[in-house]
Amino acid sequence: MDTSSNVVEDLVVQTTNCGQVHVHVLGDHKHASHHAVFLTVHDFGGNGRSFDNFVTHPCLSEARPRSVWINFELPGQGPNSPDIPLSYKYPSLQEICDDLVEVLDQLKVQYVIGFGEGAGANILARFAMAHPTRVLGLILIHPTATAAGLSEWVKHKLPAHKIGQVS
Repeated sequence: MDTSSNVVEDLVVQTTNCGQVHVHVLGDHKHASHHAVFLTVHDFGGNGRSFDNFVTHPCLSEARPRSVWINFELPGQGPNSPDIPLSYKYPSLQEICDDLVEVLDQLKVQYVIGFGEGAGANILARFAMAHPTRVLGLILIHPTATAAGLSEWVKHKLPAHKIGQVS
């Protein structure tokens, strides 16, 4: 039985624009050349574990042993993350996109399938345009081309919160 799908690593990777970022990896990235590698980027307000319920769902039990999930965590968005200092210049979406290459290079991953939600979808779309030789495909959920204001954020999050109370 392949146990590589049970490997879970929480890594800290140094990048140029974001500084130290947390990367949550499900599967054995050291054997990435033999697996489908998914690079996930969550929406603002989520974290590197936002995709865990999806990845570990029983419907993916056949695919999980043949895949690696690299979950990139946006700066300051992780569980128990300290407040971002006022002096920190939060990177632009393009700067975050540029740092994804550094993360993949440090993990020695050549190709990925991008899987992003909201701002993460925007970042991965930028990544695919800037680095087309590194991307095999994209799955984009609620991609945004412009910054969402408070009203758009509430319109999206309020129904999701209500659904969570019902289930």
